[in-house]
Amino acid sequence: MIEENYLLTAIKPERQDIPVGVLTRQRLVVSDSVSIKGLVTGIGVPDWSDGNEPAKNDASVVSALMHSGCRLIGKAQMDDFGTSISGQNPFLARLKNPIAPDARLGGSSSGAALAVAKGAATIAIGNDCCGGVLIPASYCHLYGYRPSQGMVDLRGISALSPSFDAVGFMSKKLPILQQIAEKCWTKPPKAVRFKALKYAPTLFQELLPIEAMLEWEVAMNDSKIRSQDVPNFGKLALTQAHNIHTVILGREIDLQYGQWFDVHKPKFSDETAEFLSRIRGNSFKEFVETKKKRELFSDSIQGFFSSGELLMIPTSPGQPPDDMFLDDTFLLNQRRLYAIAEVAGLAQLTLPFLNVNGTPMGVSLLAHPGEDRLLFEAAGRWFI
Repeated sequence: MIEENYLLTAIKPERQDIPVGVLTRQRLVVSDSVSIKGLVTGIGVPDWSDGNEPAKNDASVVSALMHSGCRLIGKAQMDDFGTSISGQNPFLARLKNPIAPDARLGGSSSGAALAVAKGAATIAIGNDCCGGVLIPASYCHLYGYRPSQGMVDLRGISALSPSFDAVGFMSKKLPILQQIAEKCWTKPPKAVRFKALKYAPTLFQELLPIEAMLEWEVAMNDSKIRSQDVPNFGKLALTQAHNIHTVILGREIDLQYGQWFDVHKPKFSDETAEFLSRIRGNSFKEFVETKKKRELFSDSIQGFFSSGELLMIPTSPGQPPDDMFLDDTFLLNQRRLYAIAEVAGLAQLTLPFLNVNGTPMGVSLLAHPGEDRLLFEAAGRWFI
């Protein structure tokens, strides 16, 4: 297949519902999991798409952007079932990272990230469950935003795990990302004053390879960012988040898709098949107990930084891995990292802050639920 086939459906001419508005210069691409009227809403699996009817309406978030003059260029491919870190789909074209051709593109919204990175679109949206937007944004040197729970309407987004689903946004430019986020917020963010930026040095030291750690220290020094250490935030918190995320995700996937899996026995990539076999099969009792653990974990995480403060963590445990080989430790740590915001319901903004040996690596800011605007204020102050 041809590498350029990152679009499942190219809309030509580009669709523009309203020729006036603040977003008339913005070109939108959506991942397969986002509903577009007249097109099937998929999950990256042909067997699923073949058995479903075209959507009758746009996803709510698409409607919000189209009503502001945005131009829709099409739907982009995603990895199979939206849980893969690789961003590749065995049923579709093999995509290459345009920033680092030998590195992974990242998933699940790989095609949408590629469209933005190559300049075909200025904004992209997808489901950020399992890091589906933040990871490809990090790997492709883009800004990526995951809203705190309840800030953006999820209607019209293929559900993967209701506890962790969230509309994610990507763009090359922070002001554009903020503009589209504000258009899609269904309620105003909390009016809080920025107090401090904190970071977890232990987490950076434990996860990053030495070359990435050195680049991060140089970048922090050059940017003259004033930050406060959070010394006790490390792998233990990540492991707790990952364990909670795995149980809840597996149970909700069973409830949503288990019967369809059993009847149709769809084919998946090796990475997706292994992941699903590992997380599925949890009992209802374990699910209920883990939901309680989630509440306790959320309270404990928010204890590391107060309202009005932001916490800086790596978006990924180093630069994107080689396209043909994925280290199991890297994969586990990547899943641990995305679990923090998803389990605690935090807002997260990944920034194209580092370049390690020619490959990009994102650094993230986390905010308390509802304090999403602080992310953009801090990023605009220090990271542009």
